[in-house]
This record gives sequence, C-alpha cells and structure tokens, in this order.
Amino acid sequence: MLDLSAPAYGKAAVSPSPVFPGAHPQMIRPAVAPETRVAMAATDLLDAPTDWSWEQLRDYVMRSVLERHGPQPRHEQAKINSIFKSFAARWGTKAGPIARFAFEQQDGYWRDAPVDARRFTKGNDGYFAGPIAERLADA
Repeated sequence: MLDLSAPAYGKAAVSPSPVFPGAHPQMIRPAVAPETRVAMAATDLLDAPTDWSWEQLRDYVMRSVLERHGPQPRHEQAKINSIFKSFAARWGTKAGPIARFAFEQQDGYWRDAPVDARRFTKGNDGYFAGPIAERLADA
C-alpha cells in the first residue's frame, strides 16, 4: 500500500534528519507533519439503514472506509456528494442495506477489491450494487 503521508513527497522525503551526538535513538524522530483529524458525525446510527438520507449513507460509507482501509486519497467534496446523492436516488430504500452488507458482511471487500466511494457510482451498479441487492432480496 502506498504511504501518502506528507513526508513521502517533496523536500522532507530527501532531506536527512539531523542526528545529534549522544542522543538516545528513541528520541530521534523524523520530521513529520502533524496529523489532521476530521470529526465525522455518526447520524446514521440514529435511523434504520432503509431510512437513511444520502448524507447518512455518505457518512457511513466514508467512516467505514476509513476504519477498514485507512486514510484514502482526497476527492472533491462535491464529487463525493454527487456519488451518494445519485446512489441513494437509484437504489432508494435499498441503498443503506447495500452499504451495510458491503462493510459488515463482506468486511469492506467486494470480489477481492476494497470498497471505497467509487464503488457506489452508476458504472459499478451491475458489478457491485446489483448483485448485493439480489442477495439481500433472496435472504
């Protein structure tokens, strides 16, 4: 997996860390940009998955991706919003259960590939959402 943290690119990636004589090895740390944590509201926990709005669906998926696969490359917020608005409009009350199945039953993997926001686009419906919806209907 690629390490997309700040020191992996640019000047920090090629600049050697200064070593001070007599310093304890555990005291020497490379210069790393401070982590920025994003607080996400868990509004999806208040409602049943069949009643989720597109915002609750987005929050659940993005939080689940972060928990299972770690930080992801940033996408434009407008693009993420449009993906989930469209997915919720296409699948209606099945959108939340499809997302929960992907993360809770399949542990964030579908057909040996990690599930991320792009998996909820219209082009993936036949490969991802359609088969899951069929499985949920049979159960």
